[in-house]
Amino acid sequence: MKITKYEKELLEAFKNKQFEIIPLSKKVKATYAEAARATLNKNRIITIRLNGYDLDALKELAIKSGKKYQTYIGELLHEHVHHRSKAA
Repeated sequence: MKITKYEKELLEAFKNKQFEIIPLSKKVKATYAEAARATLNKNRIITIRLNGYDLDALKELAIKSGKKYQTYIGELLHEHVHHRSKAA
């Protein structure tokens, strides 16, 4: 990997411990902590293979509950995971 002259200088300074550590205020730490929490809470996209009959049944249940099927599946999984973790 090629690096620029500036990047080489930064690496050298880091190796020689030429950086000053600046303590963070409680407010800045709280801001960073909140950003980390928000990152972890983002929805993620997954791909899953389901039996066609199961998917049709889930879609039918979703329609009856007035929800989109993907939302319905997500809610089912959420309930199952959190119920299991409390029971364990």
